[in-house]
Amino acid sequence: MKVAKDQPQMSRTGSARVRAGSSGIVLLDMALALAILLLLFAIVWPTLGRGTTSLRQSATALEIATVLRSDRTTAGIVGRPISTRIDLNARAITGASGQRVEIANDIALDIVTGRGCAAAARQYVIVFSPDGSSCGGVIVLRRGKVAYAIRFNRLSGLIDVVRS
Repeated sequence: MKVAKDQPQMSRTGSARVRAGSSGIVLLDMALALAILLLLFAIVWPTLGRGTTSLRQSATALEIATVLRSDRTTAGIVGRPISTRIDLNARAITGASGQRVEIANDIALDIVTGRGCAAAARQYVIVFSPDGSSCGGVIVLRRGKVAYAIRFNRLSGLIDVVRS
């Protein structure tokens, strides 16, 4: 008596054909894996990109320096004092021309300056004279270990940005 063995049919290339029923399971496994990946991506995506990058922090420091330089230059051109306003509560620096730089909430904003620049609680006014002088000081933007100091010299009017 001969026993017939059920062997898969061979295709022209010599490989065994996959039964139709098993391909549905593979497709279901792939769909389930894709659904899990999409779910993880949906959870992780909102947390990515939060916070200010170091590039944006340095750009903010340069924008503040630009506002200060613009007001210092304007004071020299018009021949009268020009003011730059710093509001720590609103986290904004506003130039005489209305140019406003807003500081992101995740960046610490500090200012060290003379009493002559203090206008009210947590508000400062930097007045540039026509000769470029001001009360002088430093505005510090700090996020984590990276800090940028915008220094404005009292006598020379020199304004520079230093990373520390």
